[in-house]
Amino acid sequence: MTDGVTVKALAGLPPAQSIEELSWQVIVDRMVARFQELWAIEREANPELPVIDTLHLRSDPGRKLIELAAYVEMALRGRVNDAFRSGLLFYTGDTDADHLVFFYDVLRLLGERDDALKSRTVLAIAGRSPGGPKERYEAIARAADVRVRHAHAYRVGRDPTVHVAIWSTDNNGMADAALIAKVRAALESPAHGVINDVFNVRAAVFAAADVTLDVWLLPDAMESILSAIPGVVTNAWSAETGMGMDLVAEWVQGRAMIAGVQRARMTSDEIKAEPYQAISIRSLSVNFRGRAY
Repeated sequence: MTDGVTVKALAGLPPAQSIEELSWQVIVDRMVARFQELWAIEREANPELPVIDTLHLRSDPGRKLIELAAYVEMALRGRVNDAFRSGLLFYTGDTDADHLVFFYDVLRLLGERDDALKSRTVLAIAGRSPGGPKERYEAIARAADVRVRHAHAYRVGRDPTVHVAIWSTDNNGMADAALIAKVRAALESPAHGVINDVFNVRAAVFAAADVTLDVWLLPDAMESILSAIPGVVTNAWSAETGMGMDLVAEWVQGRAMIAGVQRARMTSDEIKAEPYQAISIRSLSVNFRGRAY
C-alpha cells in the first residue's frame, strides 16, 4: 500500500468476527445429523417408518438433496460475508470502496487504485484537524493529484514553515514542476489549513542511483537470466520502498537472488535517506563473474 498506512496497519488486526469461516462439508454433516435426529423422532411416533442409514453414501438420493441444500446455504452465507467485507476498509474494493470512503469526505481520484484510495482515507481520518497534525497536510497533498504516490510533511527545528516532500508515481518518482505547483495550490487553498501556514513543497527524490552488481551463477544456469535481474530488482524497489528507506547492499543483493543465481554482490555505494527523502534506481548494471556452487 502507498505510504504503508493501510494494509500494514489493518493486516495485523485479528480477523473480523462478523466474517464467518465457511465449510461446505461441515454444513452437510450438520444437516445429515439433524435429519437423523428428526427422523428418529418421527419413527418413535410411527414405528412402521423404515430406518434410513444410508445418508453417508454419496450415491444416496437423500444425501444428494442435502448436498444441494448445503450448497445453497453456502452461497447465501458467502454473500452475507461479502456484504460484511464491503463495509470494512481492509476488505472493500471497487465501487463499494467509493461508497465507504465517501462517509469520510474522500472521493476517488480519476484513475486511482483501491490501495491508494484506502491509504488516503486513513490519512484523511488521522488528519481531521484543520491545523495539523502532519497527516492533515499529507492527506491534502495526496488528494491534489493521482500522481502523488507519497507525501511527507515535516518542520525543521522551530521554523513554522511546513515542508511537504512529494514522491510521484511516474518519472522515476521525481515530482515535476506542474505536480509540485498543483500540490502547493491545494495546500494553500482557503478551504484547507490555517491562513498563516507557510508551505515549501518540493520533490522527495533527491538521488537517482546507478547500481552495479557482481553476479555468480550456478553451474547449470542459463546466462540469459542475467538480463532479468535489473527488472526484478527495480520493480521490487518500486513496490517495496518508501520515503526514508536507505538503499543498502543487503536489500539489493537479496532481491537479485533469483533462480539460478549463486551469489550477488553490490559494488556501488549505499545511499542513506532522511525520513522526508526518497531514492530511485535509475539503472542497474550486472557484471557476470563466473559460476560456483
